[in-house]
Amino acid sequence: MCGISGVYNVPSTSELDVERMMDAIRYRGIDERGVEKIGPSIMGHVRLAVVDPENGMQPMTNEDDTVWVSFNGEIYNYVELRNDLKAKGHIFKSRCDTEVLVHLWEEEGPDMLKHLIGMYAFFIWDTKQNKGMLARDRQGIKPCFLAEYKGGLAFSSEMKSILTLPDFKKEINDDSLKDVFCFNYATPSETCFKGIVPLEPGHYILFDGANGYQKKRYWEWPFLEDKKDVSYEEFEELLDDAVRLQMRFDVTGGMYLSGGVDSSVVGSHLVKHWNTDRLPAIGLSFEDDKFSEYKYSKEAAQLLNADLSEARITPKMITEIADKVSFHAEQPHGDFSFFLFHILARQANKEGKVVMFTGDGPDEALSGFGHNQRYFHKQSKMNFSLRNYFDVICYMKPEMRKRILNPDFEAATIDPLDRFANILEPWRDLEPIEQIQAYECTSLMVGNNLVKGDRMGAGWSTEGRSPFLDHRVSELFTRLPVNQKFRDGHGKYFLKNYAAKKFSREYVFKEKIMPTTPIGEWLKGPLYPWARDILASNKNPRFNTKEMVAVLDEHKNGLGNYTRELRTILMTQIWLRNFFNE
Repeated sequence: MCGISGVYNVPSTSELDVERMMDAIRYRGIDERGVEKIGPSIMGHVRLAVVDPENGMQPMTNEDDTVWVSFNGEIYNYVELRNDLKAKGHIFKSRCDTEVLVHLWEEEGPDMLKHLIGMYAFFIWDTKQNKGMLARDRQGIKPCFLAEYKGGLAFSSEMKSILTLPDFKKEINDDSLKDVFCFNYATPSETCFKGIVPLEPGHYILFDGANGYQKKRYWEWPFLEDKKDVSYEEFEELLDDAVRLQMRFDVTGGMYLSGGVDSSVVGSHLVKHWNTDRLPAIGLSFEDDKFSEYKYSKEAAQLLNADLSEARITPKMITEIADKVSFHAEQPHGDFSFFLFHILARQANKEGKVVMFTGDGPDEALSGFGHNQRYFHKQSKMNFSLRNYFDVICYMKPEMRKRILNPDFEAATIDPLDRFANILEPWRDLEPIEQIQAYECTSLMVGNNLVKGDRMGAGWSTEGRSPFLDHRVSELFTRLPVNQKFRDGHGKYFLKNYAAKKFSREYVFKEKIMPTTPIGEWLKGPLYPWARDILASNKNPRFNTKEMVAVLDEHKNGLGNYTRELRTILMTQIWLRNFFNE
């Protein structure tokens, strides 16, 4: 976990401006920081020292100071790459993964990306060639944002860093903000800040000192490729290799253990490689046992002989950390599991753990979410309705949007159903369930689910790692035949049957556990005054204050269940307050 920021071809920008960019994301790397002006670029870095803490200062250069890099993430196969490069005559001065990048660039240029196994966003500049590259990992595990700025380009791991630049105008992107009220997150083609966009996963920008820059794709999900049956033995070998590579770190670590299939499978592989007698783990609990799933964490810990500690959440914590969650998320998200990830990362930080393993990844690629299991149980290609499915996932129906959104704001922005149709367009010839898998991997995962782990972990200077997000594992999942992903009403069918070889079928096939909070109930009771104060203090003309408060009161009085709508409304109001003083 680190942070990068910088500018390309903006002569009026100084190192001090980039220092301020780094100040805004200092928490991403508390161990070291550096800023360098190299050619037409100024690159900055804050470092969380995970591998080779003594020798990993960035921006880092090769032995003759001709190639420089600022890097956020981890290259898991750096040992193998370094050995190959040494055999070709490259000279290394550290044992950290960052240094591999400058030498691999010397050897292969942009083609270097095909050799990387890891999660990353990095800017590299070659003074000999007067060329460089900004690249993001295949699935978008690590963030990277861009903004055209004074004739050049600004980039950073987080948007708040770009917002510090002199004369950069902070404005709301209404189309993305409206997306939040339907998708529950800003779809990842844009952001809620006008002028700031993500560098798409699996893409890089090639910079030429004389000829500007151009964006190129180097990887895409293999949704359209032929399907392939895979043996459990082949999968076990691959997942074990992913775990082996991700175990390369020089700090204290552990895992988040929910008691679900995904984290349990990861745990079963981790215990074989862990460097102490027992695998340290953290599980979530609630003060009200009827909402708590900590019993499943304890069951998993017992099966794995893991050393489990407890991260407890109470209604009061929501009010205490809401501003911090919004600050780190940077965009409105109605997904209150952001709070849970924040609390988990806080507990890891309290225990001195820096690297934390997760089970992220299979739900999107293997139809693991409960609403998909229910919806597709009786669906075929003939009766699949895009509109009907969108109604299932849409967080706010048109009638509710008309109640709480200003008519001009509602009318002037893109219809989210059209946005959804455009997202699905490349995959409309696939089976319906595979169309949704493609949507969830390319939009939901990038725009929401991966954001939780990165940003909430960054806020506590912790790094999340998921072996399922090794791109080789993701590709294997994607290429499985449909009936290995979803069968008999069960998503993640292949993974569950694999897990059943390690755990009981009762444990594996229990109802899907989703990390969430009982926010709907809390809004009727202990959180009602807090929520009402937030909604009643709205100053933004895009929203109808009276109607927002009315929706909360109707929810409190049992006249409707508006949990999903209220979560999104509340986090949007908190975001407006934090970033726009409204």
